[in-house]
Amino acid sequence: MRMEEYLSTVTEQIRCQRARELVAYELKDHILDQAEAYEAEGISAEEAMDKAVREMGDPIETGVSLDRIHRPRMEKGILGLIGIISILSIFLHAAFGAYSPELAAGGIGYLKNHIMYTIYGYILMLMVYRLDYSILNRWAKPAAAGFLALIWIGIKVFGISYNGAISYIRFGPFFLSVPMLLYLYAPLYAGVLYQYRGEGYKAFWKIVLWSVIPSFIALKIPSVSVNAILLAVFAVLFTIAVCQNWYQVNKKKVLTAFWGGMSALPVLLLGLLYVTGNLAGYQAARLHAFLTKDANMNYQANVAAGFLSRSPLLGRNEAVITELAQLPGFNSDYVFVSVVSVYGILAGVLLVALFAFLLIKIFRISFCQKNRLGMILGCACGTVFLAQLLLCLLVNLGLFPTTSTSLPFFSCGGSGIVVSYMLLGLVLSIYRYKNILSEKPETKAAEPVS
Repeated sequence: MRMEEYLSTVTEQIRCQRARELVAYELKDHILDQAEAYEAEGISAEEAMDKAVREMGDPIETGVSLDRIHRPRMEKGILGLIGIISILSIFLHAAFGAYSPELAAGGIGYLKNHIMYTIYGYILMLMVYRLDYSILNRWAKPAAAGFLALIWIGIKVFGISYNGAISYIRFGPFFLSVPMLLYLYAPLYAGVLYQYRGEGYKAFWKIVLWSVIPSFIALKIPSVSVNAILLAVFAVLFTIAVCQNWYQVNKKKVLTAFWGGMSALPVLLLGLLYVTGNLAGYQAARLHAFLTKDANMNYQANVAAGFLSRSPLLGRNEAVITELAQLPGFNSDYVFVSVVSVYGILAGVLLVALFAFLLIKIFRISFCQKNRLGMILGCACGTVFLAQLLLCLLVNLGLFPTTSTSLPFFSCGGSGIVVSYMLLGLVLSIYRYKNILSEKPETKAAEPVS
C-alpha cells in the first residue's frame, strides 16, 4: 500500500474533521522518518517506504484507535465544580436579598436577576465551549483592535456615568459593565502575543502598544482596580511568552528590565493621577484614607473590619445577618466579608479552596496543551480569575485601598457573572480540542539570544 493510500484509509476512520489533518501530518512525518532510517541501512528508497508503511499496521485498526483519541472532550471535573459554585452563589444571594433593606423594594426580583444571569452565563459558557479557539491564530490582532474600538465607541456614545465614572454602556434594555467587559480582552491579548512569535526586540514596542491602549481606557473610565488587574495579567502572559522562547531576545535581560519597570509603574501611575487630579473624588479619598489610616474617611473598610472581628469560626451568625446591609457592597465588592461574617471563617476558607481547586484545574489544562495558542489563552483566563480573587481578598481583609472588586461567579452584577462564565467556556474549549489541534513546526523558529 502506498503512503497516500494508507493515510487516506486511516483518516477515513476518524470522525472529527479537524483531527484528520493533524493525524495525517503526524503519521506522514513518522513514516518518512522511518523510511529515511531504512535507506541509511542500504535499502532502496521504494522498498524503505513500503516497509515503513507496512510497519504502521492495519490502516483501519489504526484509524479506529486514533479516532478514540482524537475526538472532542468535555472536562467534567470543571463542569461539576462550576455547578457547585453556581448553586452556592444562588444560595448566598437568596440569603443576602432576604435580609437587605436596600433590596427590599426589589425583593424576589433581585434574586431572580441573579439566577437569570447565572443561567445566561452557563448557556454562554457552553456556547463558547463549542467554538474553535484556533481562529485567533489568524485573527487575534483584528479581533483585539475591533474589541477595543467597540468599547471606546460604546463609552463615548452609549456610556452611562455613575459616581463620576463611566461604568456602564447602555445597549437597549441592558446595561453592560465596562470594567467587566475589559476582562474579555485578556485572551485576545494572549492571541496577539502568540502572533508575534519568532520576532525580535522590535515586536516589544508593538506589544507595549497593545498593553497601553486598554490600560488607557481603564484609566479614562476611571477604574484603577481594573487597570491594575489588566496590567498584572499582561505582565504574567508576557513573561510566559518570553520564557517559552517565543521571541529572539535575551530572556534574562528582557525580563529583568520588564519587571523592574512593572514594579514601579503602578506607583508612578497612581502618583501621577493623584497629583494631577485625574482620579475621581471618591477614589482619591479612598487612597488618602488608606495611606493616612484616617478612620473617618475609610467607612467601608472600617465596617468590613468590624464584621470580620465578630466572625465565628463556623456556623450561622444570627446577630450579624440582619445588619449585613450596613456594609456598602456587601453582595458585590465585600461579598467575601459577608460570607465570613455570616457563615464563619471556615466557610470563607472553603470558598477560597473551591477557587484554588478551580484555578489549579485551569492552569493544569493550559500547561498540558500541545497547542501553544491554547496554552497562552488558558493562562489568560486563569490569570484573570486569580487576579480578581487576590484583589478581592486584599480589599476585603483591609490590606489594599478600598476599590471596586468582583469575586468571579459570586459578586452580584450581570456583566461580571456572564464574563466569568465566558472565560471559563474558553478554557473548556481549549480542553475540548486538546487532542485535535496541534502545531506544525514553524518556518521561523524563535531562538534565544545570548
